[in-house]
This record gives sequence, C-alpha cells and structure tokens, in this order.
Amino acid sequence: MKKIIVILITFSGIFAGYAQQVSTTKDSGYTKHIHIPAIQVKKDSLPVKEIPSAKLFPNPAKNKVEIEVKGFKPGNVHIQLIDKTGKLVRNDLRSLFTGNETIIYMFSENPGIYFLIIKQDDKSLKSKLIIQ
Repeated sequence: MKKIIVILITFSGIFAGYAQQVSTTKDSGYTKHIHIPAIQVKKDSLPVKEIPSAKLFPNPAKNKVEIEVKGFKPGNVHIQLIDKTGKLVRNDLRSLFTGNETIIYMFSENPGIYFLIIKQDDKSLKSKLIIQ
C-alpha cells in the first residue's frame, strides 16, 4: 500500500509541472480567465552562424589534396600556399557555389611542410599541409 501511495504522489508531482496556471483579470465588471502555460519556451530569432572549418585529405599528400570547406558564403575564396619560411608559393582564387563543398587543389611543389590559408572577406583559416 505504501508503494502505491508513493507512486501516486510522484505522478501528482510530475503532472503538477505540466498543469496550466490560471490568471484572472477584471475588465469592466466581469472576470476574464486567461490560461498561461506553466512551461514557456522562448525561441531565439537570431540566425545560427556556422563556424568556418576546413579539412584536408589526404595529408600528407603528393600532388593533390581535397579541401572540405564549411561555413563560408557562396562566392570566391582565396587559397594561399605558404612554405615553412613564410614565402607565398601559390595564390589561387576558387569559386564556392554553396559555401559547404569540397575543393580539389592540385600542385607540383617540392616535398616539405606548407600552410594552406583559405580567406573570404573577414573569415580566414590556416591548415598545415605536408607534401611528400
């Protein structure tokens, strides 16, 4: 019997959380009942900004790398290849149609450590690339 009472008390507490509150207001002589939900969910109207990201594969690479970009706007992006001394080796302009896509990047550079920088307006990403 104690278990049944505990279960009933538990369920009554759960259902009390889902009950609605009743607010009464007097307007020109009569009482008006307004039902206000106990749990109110507030929706955010601001758009979610996707953080720009880039994945390189394969890495290390021989003469081709695929760059999977996300979080960019449709339009042009600058792709710069910089060697380990900081010298600009290549500077290319590529078009993005959706902003989230894969770019195939071909090169014929000497083996070593390079940095790939992807720029669009105020967004910039830097990734390490090893060429074999």
